[in-house]
Amino acid sequence: MMAGFGKAKQMEASKDTPPELQNTLPVKQNKAKGATPQPTGQKVDAFSDLRAELTHLHSNRPKTHMFVGIAGHENTGKSAIVLDAFVKDEEATKRGDTLEIVDFDGGGSASASAFYSDNENIQCWDPWVMQANDRTAYDYPETHNRVMKIMQFALQRAKEQNAPDYEGPRLWGVLVTGVDLWDSVCINNMRIVDLNLAKDGIESADWNLKVGHQWDWAIRKTRFHQLTAVCKGLVRQGIRIFWETHLRITNYSFGKNEEAAKWRPDWEKASNNFVFQIITMNREDSYDDETGKLLKSEYTATFDKCTTNARLQGQKRTVLVTEIGKPPVFLGLPELYDGSL
Repeated sequence: MMAGFGKAKQMEASKDTPPELQNTLPVKQNKAKGATPQPTGQKVDAFSDLRAELTHLHSNRPKTHMFVGIAGHENTGKSAIVLDAFVKDEEATKRGDTLEIVDFDGGGSASASAFYSDNENIQCWDPWVMQANDRTAYDYPETHNRVMKIMQFALQRAKEQNAPDYEGPRLWGVLVTGVDLWDSVCINNMRIVDLNLAKDGIESADWNLKVGHQWDWAIRKTRFHQLTAVCKGLVRQGIRIFWETHLRITNYSFGKNEEAAKWRPDWEKASNNFVFQIITMNREDSYDDETGKLLKSEYTATFDKCTTNARLQGQKRTVLVTEIGKPPVFLGLPELYDGSL
C-alpha cells in the first residue's frame, strides 16, 4: 500500500513539473547502507535543434537582397529597365537563365514582344483566370489561387537549383507588373469571399457596400502579403524580385489635408516596409516654345529608398532619351545588374 501510495505521489508531482524539466531532475538516491547509488538524470538541451541550425546560419543566409519596388506613371520605362538588366547580365545569358513575368497589366509581355521577341528566356505568365458563364470577366478567387500557385512553383524551383549537384539554367528573377491590380484582386476577394458583401466583381465595385469594421481591412492586407511572403522566400533563395506599380495621389497619412498629399506607389501601404529598394520612374518632356511641339523626352530613375547601398539614396539616373529626328538612346539602369545594389 505504501509503495503504491509513494508511486502515486511521484506521479502527482510530475504533473506539476513542466515537461521540458521532467527529464532534467536528478534521480533520488537510496541512502540505505550498502545500496548502489542511482545515476543522476541526464540534462536535456531544450535548444538542441537551434544549436544545430546555428552552425548553418551563415550558409543559409539570403542569397540576394534585391527586392525592388519600381513605381511610376504609365510610359515611364518601369518594365523596360528590368528586361534590359536581365539581357545585360552576361553570366545569366551564357547559362541560359530565365526571367519570369507575372504580368497583371500586360506591360511586361508588351515590352518583351516589342524589343526581345527572339529571347525565349523571357517568359510571361498570365495571372488572370477568366469566367465563361458570368457577367464578370475575372474569376477573382481563382486568380488569387493561380498567382499563389505560380509563385510557389517558382519557389520550389529556386530551392532545387540551389542543390549542390544542380547544373543548368537558373531562374534569374521574377517581375510582377501592375501590383496595384494584385491589390484589386485582394480587395475583391475580401468583399466577395471573406465578407460576403458582393456576389461578383461588379457588385463589389459598389462602394456603398461599406466594409462593416475598419479592422476588416486586415483581411485584404493579409491576402496581399501572401505574395510578399513568397517573394521574401524567393529572395532568400537568390531570386531577384521586382514589383512594378503605378503612382496614385494619396493622403491616407494626413486626413483631409490635401496639400500634404503626394504621389506614392499604388500598393498596400505596408509594402514600403518590405521592399529593400524603391525606384521612382519619371518622364520629363521638352516642348518648342513657339509651336508647342514635343522636342525631347528624358526618362529618369530616382532611388527613393535603398537600404542596401546608402550612396544610391536620392540618386537620379537618366535611363532613356528620345529626341525628334534622332534615334532613341537607351542607357538602362546598370545598378540592377552590376552588383552595386
